[in-house]
Amino acid sequence: MIKPLLLYKKSILIVLLGVFACLGLARFSFGMILPNMQIHLQMSATQAGIVGSANFIGYFLGLFVVGRWYLRFGVKTIIIRALSTQGLAMIAMAFSSHFIFAAMFFAIAGFFGALANIALMTHIAQIVPISIRGRATGIVVAGIGLAVIVSGVLVPLIDQFTELSWRASWIFFAFLVMLIAFLSHRYLAPNLGTDELKKEDTKTLPLQTIIRTCSFWQTGVLFFLFGLCAIMFMTFFVAAVEESWQFGSEISGIFWTILGVSSIFSGPIFGAISDRFGRHTTLGLLFTLQGVAHLLLVLSTHMAGTILSAFLFGLSAWAVPSIMATLSSELFGPFHTARILSFITLFFGIGQIIGPLIAGVLRDLTGNFTLGFSLSAFLLWSGVFVALKGCSYNKFL
Repeated sequence: MIKPLLLYKKSILIVLLGVFACLGLARFSFGMILPNMQIHLQMSATQAGIVGSANFIGYFLGLFVVGRWYLRFGVKTIIIRALSTQGLAMIAMAFSSHFIFAAMFFAIAGFFGALANIALMTHIAQIVPISIRGRATGIVVAGIGLAVIVSGVLVPLIDQFTELSWRASWIFFAFLVMLIAFLSHRYLAPNLGTDELKKEDTKTLPLQTIIRTCSFWQTGVLFFLFGLCAIMFMTFFVAAVEESWQFGSEISGIFWTILGVSSIFSGPIFGAISDRFGRHTTLGLLFTLQGVAHLLLVLSTHMAGTILSAFLFGLSAWAVPSIMATLSSELFGPFHTARILSFITLFFGIGQIIGPLIAGVLRDLTGNFTLGFSLSAFLLWSGVFVALKGCSYNKFL
């Protein structure tokens, strides 16, 4: 099983680094940086939720243009330009003096993060055979876990040298993102030419056909629930841990790193399981584990429960986007991957906009995160029933 993957090792490695940059550093490191950032910008939990949601609004808007830009520029050009612009937006965010400016630049980073992520996943879907596609996409999303580990180690370390560690962290991560943009320019394998892409795009796939397909809506609803709940967890996990146990950034960084280490194995393990037992069955298992993680975070009375929460979330979370990317290539064929993935990611985008905002508002209203994470656990377990509902690819509504 390993030998076929080795044939695509360079492409898989570069795409993994791209995911590490565009989603991991430019996006999910926010949860680790947030406590220090929140103090110095004097943000309430609601305002912090607005900043988090701004990134996801930008990501959501990016989904509307990625298909057109994909046809015009091709995958490699989009990846390089999007990562470079994300880096610049992160630097600008580091110099923000008010949460409104931080939200604006974080939204720009989110916009170009959508372009980079869709292009990266499309690249893998087009070059890797379907028999190992679940494992390949599972490996590349391990880049998110690596970024979580990096932020969990480096942010507390930077915090020891400066009170404004959140600014230094964003600047350092920005330079890493731009370095990976250069590596993509140097080493990423060429994909289909734009002329070939346009030729393939002319193959008939009416929008009506897409929206009348049962499996499209099933996949979209699941991605919405994941976006709402997972981003809520990633945004406020460190804040919830510090609030519950009165820890500083050094100790909470350990919990964050546990989450990151376990998430490295999420994609490869559950990608292989999905190749063997099916995508939706695997999604049902993943949503079950995530619901347990959310509930443990706020209801556990022992520190072991918080550790288990971090471990279970990391182990189950990042296999979901990789399975969604694989499903996108299987629903209507690999040449329509970018279009289908951008469509179903709209559901994810709506969820991730709402999630942090709901969690922040409920925190300010109730004084803790218990209600917010209990609600997300309920929604995730509802998703299990959606995932296991029989819905064949060729079934129409």
